[in-house]
Amino acid sequence: MRIIAVRHGEVALNPQGRTTGWLDDDLSSIGIRQARDLANNFSTDFNTIISSPLRRTVSTANAIAAKHPCEIVLDPNLRERNFGSLNGKTWDEVEAETGKDFRQLDIAMNYDYRPFGGESAEEVFARIKQFVRTAMRTQSSGDLVAVTHGGIIKVLYALLKSEPRQPITNCSVHIFHP
Repeated sequence: MRIIAVRHGEVALNPQGRTTGWLDDDLSSIGIRQARDLANNFSTDFNTIISSPLRRTVSTANAIAAKHPCEIVLDPNLRERNFGSLNGKTWDEVEAETGKDFRQLDIAMNYDYRPFGGESAEEVFARIKQFVRTAMRTQSSGDLVAVTHGGIIKVLYALLKSEPRQPITNCSVHIFHP
């Protein structure tokens, strides 16, 4: 079994350099095109898509399923990390508000957004470990497509020690062997 993780298409906040976290944005017109292009070029056999329940991922999953009919299952464990009240802010705005360089803490996966109503890195890692355990237990054969977010794909790379690491961009595809 392989987990084929796909990052959602672009939302309006992405080119602005804003954190999206648990904000429930729709895909931009560019994101819709990215999701359709991805679906048209997807060449893997799979029978299940597991998606974060946020609209940007569900729309991306629906675009894939339109070309590759299969069941879509929503899993809240695949949601992006929660920045709490810092959702929707640029990293400069986050630093001005908190006095901390959260961008570097986030890159190092050593963040703790709990004081702002969000999550810690440990909490995010725990829910992604749960997703992987459940996927391995329930997916009897074949590949599994997981439509998720950039921060979650970073966690999958860290947990599953996968190399070579591919750049995480909108509608990028990442293959893991758990």
